[in-house]
Amino acid sequence: FSSVKGFQESTLLPIPYTHNNMSNLHAANAPSHVAGTKKPFTELNSHPMSHTTGPNGDKRAINLCAGQAALPQEVLERASKEFVNTDGSGTSVCEMGYRTQPFHRIMERAETSFRKLLNIPDTHEVHFFNGGATLQFAAVPLNLMGGENEGKAANYLMSGHWSEKARNEAMQFGTINEVAKDPAGLYFSIPPSAEWNTDRDGAYFHYTSADTRQGLEIRDFEFDAIPEGMPIVCDASANLGSFNMDIAKHDVIYSASHKNFSCSGICYAIIRKDLITRKNQMKAMPTMCNWVKFQEAPNKIYNVPVLTAVWLGAMVCEWMIEKGGVPYFEKLAIERSNLLYNCIDSSGGFYRTFVTDEKFRSRMQVVFTIKTGTDDADVKLVEEFLRETNDDLGWLDIRSHPLGLGHDVIRVTMYNHQPIEAITVVRDFMVQFMEKNRN
Repeated sequence: FSSVKGFQESTLLPIPYTHNNMSNLHAANAPSHVAGTKKPFTELNSHPMSHTTGPNGDKRAINLCAGQAALPQEVLERASKEFVNTDGSGTSVCEMGYRTQPFHRIMERAETSFRKLLNIPDTHEVHFFNGGATLQFAAVPLNLMGGENEGKAANYLMSGHWSEKARNEAMQFGTINEVAKDPAGLYFSIPPSAEWNTDRDGAYFHYTSADTRQGLEIRDFEFDAIPEGMPIVCDASANLGSFNMDIAKHDVIYSASHKNFSCSGICYAIIRKDLITRKNQMKAMPTMCNWVKFQEAPNKIYNVPVLTAVWLGAMVCEWMIEKGGVPYFEKLAIERSNLLYNCIDSSGGFYRTFVTDEKFRSRMQVVFTIKTGTDDADVKLVEEFLRETNDDLGWLDIRSHPLGLGHDVIRVTMYNHQPIEAITVVRDFMVQFMEKNRN
């Protein structure tokens, strides 16, 4: 091992985290910035706004990441205790063979808790697909635009960055009808359904229930606007479990695990049973996108899933049920987001959101700028806000995309497991920053 890069020759220990080796960070899909300061958390956590205090008195960083998102500390601590000897099996969850009883018990436990949490009806199957939500961007058209639906267009309600991602993938497989497209590409609101240009003969209707980039959320989808019998497909990655979504009225719901349920690696999929069929599948069907192939496999396991993510998700769902289920987390989402929206709306224009209609304001992401967000003085204030929170306090992932302004903006992510104490720290900093820079 002495010749392997990343290990010290004399000790065979990993090279410690240092300022120098962090300065050369690279990632395959990294943004222009890497969130967080180069300073170790231990050098920052003496500042009261750099952290919250966990159940055991330990300091936790202000984690505002949109993916991987914050997870409940109670679950993480339980997982750390059970990781090596999982469920008394004598093996770790990360080394269980997929043909073993302990493995299958975890899969069944994960589905049971997920179904109970969301009240999923028996008309729908649950799958834990590898590949996150992005793989389902392709799997949806591959399973629904072939066979009897060959030649039909698919409707995609355009609502922001992630609806565009889903559309772009689907366009590789057939004709896409873009519903309610914003020519400016900003999507700060959604027009009423009476104005939707839906193809009423389409193969299905797809929408994204929350778009993270600009902070738009659809919690009251207009089902009556969709032609009877047309499957309704929803990417609910950003808000599943945060409000009472009517599962029965949807035909397909999919959600990346790393935002509201677990660590990254899988996609939670809820699919109406009669849609898992070859009659609407395309002829060229990659195995990892083939819903039928997985449904027909023993215990719905065709290949080795990311079991650690499934296992952690089971514990998270059980924890969420113990806390009070979806009603508890909806109340928490309202209280958390209102801490920031009330601060912004009472700031006299110092802070400004992009989505202003309360109907569409996201409870999962509050995205805002300072004053105009474009004047030189205002841009400097935004950058100072980001510098202080990122560099001085070590907040993670507070910087967001320009949203048509030409300059970065501020985004606070608060998925299901974000403690309200962290958002209280954010609100208190916002108040102090405003008081210091109002004039």
